[in-house]
This record gives sequence, structure tokens and C-alpha cells, in this order.
Amino acid sequence: MGRADGPLNLARVYYKEGRLEDAVAALERAARLDPPAPRWTFAWLNGLVDKQTGNLDKAIEDYRSILEDRYPELDRRKFDFSKDYEVINELGQTLFERAKQERSAPDRYRQFLTLAAEQFNRTLELDSENVAAHYNLALIYEALGDEKQAAEHRRLHERYRPDDNATDRAISLARRGNKAADHAAQSDCHLPAATARSARPSQRQ
Repeated sequence: MGRADGPLNLARVYYKEGRLEDAVAALERAARLDPPAPRWTFAWLNGLVDKQTGNLDKAIEDYRSILEDRYPELDRRKFDFSKDYEVINELGQTLFERAKQERSAPDRYRQFLTLAAEQFNRTLELDSENVAAHYNLALIYEALGDEKQAAEHRRLHERYRPDDNATDRAISLARRGNKAADHAAQSDCHLPAATARSARPSQRQ
């Protein structure tokens, strides 16, 4: 029908299915339509695809645009993604991956590691118990040779990470105590956290 929603949502599906070439083609179609897709949604999906296809510099640009750009439509709809720590974490992870490409250039390697650490520390200013931030900071500070900081974030990651065994036990007990709920429950209802996170910016259409 000439709307961007169709190819944009196809891009979401293709990305989740791992069909990255199809996702790229769908995003290209969405970009040509008028009215265009919301800039933040387009940038988010492009960032996810660019990261998976190894186009890390473009993914970094995409994520930064979500966090930093201001334009009339955002103001009109009272949207502000600058404190969306899911996007901040994606940027941090992408910068971390970019650092690994610079291992043969020590200065550039440390530069990207430092930029990645800045993003995860920014997340902790918003959510001091963010497990992904502590986990990545432990790895980054270890790579930077700061064992004291690495050890502290490993400790905090261990403190805040969910107890999977306790969660599974609680679910099992609840289902045994409620036959109707047990019958209605389906294993595929529990999506991985990464899947839930990937929808955040694109929910605001």
C-alpha cells in the first residue's frame, strides 16, 4: 500500500530469522517510501543489521543517532531516547566489538575500549544494577589491564545476575500448583532477553 510499515516489519522478521540480506533489502525499500519510517526505528533496525553483518562503524553511527539526534518529530511526540540504556548498551557492545578489530594497533584498541567503557558506565548511572553493563565492563577493564576495576564489576555482575535455578524452580512449583496455568503455558512464550530488548526503540512508532 505504499507505506513503510510493511518492509520495516518484514525487516524485523528477517532479522530475527537471521535472514540478514533480506533484512537489508527490506530496509532499503522502507527508506524509499513516503512517508518514511520513523527515524529512530529505522536507525535501530539498521544498527542491529549493520552490527550482525560486521559493518560496525555504520552501526555505531546508527546507535549514536538514536541517542544524540534531535529533530522536530521527536519534540512533537515528546520522545527522548538519550537515556534508553538498552540502546546505550548496544552502542557499548558495538564499540567493544570494534575495539577487537584494532588489536594490532594498540592506541586505537585502547581508544575503542575506553569509548565502550564510557557507554556502559553511562548505563550504570541510569541503572546501577544493570547486569549487561557490569559483565561487559569486567571484560573491558580486564582488556585494559585494570584488574581492580575488572574484579569489582565481576563481583557486581555475580551479585545482580538472575538466579536461573531459583527462577526455574519457582516456575515449576507454580505450574504444579495450578493445572490450568500449566496447561496454558507454552515454552516459546519465554523469549530471550535480547529479543525483548531489541524491540524497545521500535515500539515507539
